[in-house]
Amino acid sequence: MQSKRVNKWLAWGAVSLTALGVGAAIKSLMPPRFNMQLLPAGEGGTEKQQRDKQLPDVDIHILRCGSVFWPELVMVRGSLSLKPRKIAYSSVLVRHPQGTFLYDTGLSGDIYQHLKDQPLPFRQTLARFKVEQTLRGALQEQGLKPEDLDFVLLSHLHWDHVSGVPDIVGVPLRVNRVEFDAAKQGVIPLHKGLVWRLMEGSPLTCFDLEGPSYEGFRSSLDVFGDGSIVLVPLPGHTPGNTGMFINRANGARLFFLGDAAHVAENYLYPTTPHPLFWNGVTSDKATALQTLLELHHFARSHPEVPLIAMHDARMQEASMQVENERLARI
Repeated sequence: MQSKRVNKWLAWGAVSLTALGVGAAIKSLMPPRFNMQLLPAGEGGTEKQQRDKQLPDVDIHILRCGSVFWPELVMVRGSLSLKPRKIAYSSVLVRHPQGTFLYDTGLSGDIYQHLKDQPLPFRQTLARFKVEQTLRGALQEQGLKPEDLDFVLLSHLHWDHVSGVPDIVGVPLRVNRVEFDAAKQGVIPLHKGLVWRLMEGSPLTCFDLEGPSYEGFRSSLDVFGDGSIVLVPLPGHTPGNTGMFINRANGARLFFLGDAAHVAENYLYPTTPHPLFWNGVTSDKATALQTLLELHHFARSHPEVPLIAMHDARMQEASMQVENERLARI
């Protein structure tokens, strides 16, 4: 009698654990809940006045250095599709009358050498990519040498955004002070010193986003003082992840996001990547969700402005097609 009761309890326990497991799996596929009452306020006067300035011509080119394919359900929580999505490793070349610079750095020619001491699981997942061209080679295609660059803006200090620096050693690097301090304090994974090694030999200075609120984002930095290149905080993925607006006379406005989103669906729905991926690459999930909500609001309010995440191959390719068509008409 006693053994039957024990067996019954064990059976119910197994059923309960199975149900919990299935429930957890289903929940992991459901989009996160967003509090829409936290939507930011609409556009204020300051940023509109900045855009009303006489803007300069600014040319941009997205330099694709590598890519990897992940199932869509990894990049878009709530999707059940196994369709492969191309994830890019890119840099943005910006030519402004006051300077030529990069936003993030793509991949260097010796990136695999830098990664060889990393754990095998890391190399087989986050660092499993195909190099399409090195940063140096991509710059050469644009008629540039490293010494032609005035500086590099780093969206944040994850390894895959500084991974092209060895190709341009000596070019000054600029990073959000919040990001630098977080890296020094160990908040950001540095992968056994990999991030610092990739930046060796290049002077690094910090900038502060102490300007007025801009397009619903709490602060800003007008890089050249003419309203054309405006940086805004997009924290959560890392504490100091920094977005870049490009406002110009000769083309569409653009908004580069660093890794505040990975693909367009993240801010359009909004939804995060699958938690098995997202939890491992996100410093502060609550802040990251709030940033996605702010991006969602901006995207709805400004459908004419492309929001381009630095791993979103699809949006990058679409934006470059428009840019190339614009240049062909000149």
